[in-house]
Amino acid sequence: MYKILILAYLIGQSPIETQKTFQMGQTFDTMEECKKELLLMDPDRGTYDVLWDFVNNMNFQYDWLMAGCKNDETGEEFQIEPSYPKGKPLELEGLQLDGQLKV
Repeated sequence: MYKILILAYLIGQSPIETQKTFQMGQTFDTMEECKKELLLMDPDRGTYDVLWDFVNNMNFQYDWLMAGCKNDETGEEFQIEPSYPKGKPLELEGLQLDGQLKV
């Protein structure tokens, strides 16, 4: 079973102190199904649908640092990170993520 996980932080606050991993409700039978859902893009906004919905549902209080598909039984994982066309927010400068999504 594969699930979508999102590592996010409270906007305007320390990403180290406020980061939290959220698990989306839907699960998938294969990594390809999970990746297909995770990578769906809105052509008008140029954003990932799943992540736009997440940020919107959180009333723009959280922003994502990393997202991915993960199978806890096998450890198989696929990750994406945001790009910052207008530059990284100051609170994220120098932030290094450990590379694994955990619930």
